Amino acid sequence: MLRALLVDDEPNNLDNLEFMLTHDCAGIAVANKARSADEARQWLAGNDADVIFLDIQMPGETGFDLLNTLAPGQLQSIKIVFVTAYDTYALKAIKASAIDYLLKPVNIDELRHAVEKVKEATGVPVLNGQQHQLIKQLLRYVNNPDAQQRIALPHLGGVTFVNTCDIVSLQADSNYTIIHLSNMQKMVISKTLKDFDELLDHQHFTRIHKSYTVNLDHIKEYSTADGGVVKMIDGNQWSISRRLLDSFLEKMKKASLMFNK
Repeated sequence: MLRALLVDDEPNNLDNLEFMLTHDCAGIAVANKARSADEARQWLAGNDADVIFLDIQMPGETGFDLLNTLAPGQLQSIKIVFVTAYDTYALKAIKASAIDYLLKPVNIDELRHAVEKVKEATGVPVLNGQQHQLIKQLLRYVNNPDAQQRIALPHLGGVTFVNTCDIVSLQADSNYTIIHLSNMQKMVISKTLKDFDELLDHQHFTRIHKSYTVNLDHIKEYSTADGGVVKMIDGNQWSISRRLLDSFLEKMKKASLMFNK
């Protein structure tokens, strides 16, 4: 039976989540509820939890502040599921680190799915180590938002951290995305192109086709042939859809000196 710690400053949120976990999710029990990061920290000093359902925006200390003060051993052994209202920066940080999250109000099917993922990962050393690395990456992202942006790309053998500036283009392949890197390597990630579009900085990345998103900094040539084609620095050539052509040209004018001369 998994032991869960719920952390949220709103009593109603705590009670609702406890009710759903107790009545709708098998194999998990609520060990404690905390209304602040400090209350959670004090409880964890003398008690164990398998998973923390953690709110981010709380008065005083945030959920990230709590994670920053936990011992490395605790971070490695406890699964973290964020439960948060939509916050653009916080959600981008979480997505960039591939950490599980639930949006408020919590959907019961999504909660069950999160619980099943925690159960599958419990006791699996590779997955425990993977989440530990992801949490550390997340905290680096949050603690130093002006640092070079990195994205965590989880795969069967672990996690690869990639600087977003090294991504040349992204290519849709059904429910997967092929990431083309500046070192000519390719990675296949089990996320959709839409997932990456929501995450990546729109000043540098733009969708040019239902199957392609490109890094504007890595475009080598643009041709009007066949309605519009971009050639990337790695040699790949991608078609631009008519629907997205005007948006692409506008972004290139902003990103390129003398582009409209």
